[in-house]
Amino acid sequence: MKARMIEGGALTDKELVEAGKILFLTDADIYPNAFGSSENMGEVFPLLARIENGLFGAENLLVAKDDKGNICGVLVGCNSNFWEKGTLARVFSQKGIALPEGAVDAENNYFVYESEHEKGDYVLCLCVAPEYRRLHIGKELLLHYLKGKKEVSLECLADNSGALAMYGAAGFCVEKEYDGYSAPGTSPVRVVRMIYRANSHSRYNY
Repeated sequence: MKARMIEGGALTDKELVEAGKILFLTDADIYPNAFGSSENMGEVFPLLARIENGLFGAENLLVAKDDKGNICGVLVGCNSNFWEKGTLARVFSQKGIALPEGAVDAENNYFVYESEHEKGDYVLCLCVAPEYRRLHIGKELLLHYLKGKKEVSLECLADNSGALAMYGAAGFCVEKEYDGYSAPGTSPVRVVRMIYRANSHSRYNY
């Protein structure tokens, strides 16, 4: 299936809700801990998308749509964007939703950390809706995002063999492996940091 790529600034609030629900599925620790449920993330995501120069700012969003206009996947690509402590409490309060128990931990130890330590272009997250997986949507999102980029970094779960293969085929190389963010009381998860450089080998045709 060939998907249409749409920049985040063109999305309606309803579409931003759907994009947030898809991104909730990115990781088993980060987003469930930060948002509690996909419904919660969908509700507050339009507010996050309006934060100027924020991690989830609309200018950082790239979505894939099928021929019926349904959102099939979302990529968030950042460049020196910020995350202010208390952001989750603020947007949850604006929507009248109780702040999830793990939200502050995820905010301080992942979102704030990412905004303070990642420089240059990097993929914060990429997720494809379950019913559209294995249709190369992730590949299409990634290749569209990489066009014109000289260097891009990302983190990937070390046990996600499918994602690692996709990134490797796009020209990303493993730089190092380390413990990533995990919910309090759970075992650390291993992540790999990968770097793409424009002159690196890619098995995909752009």
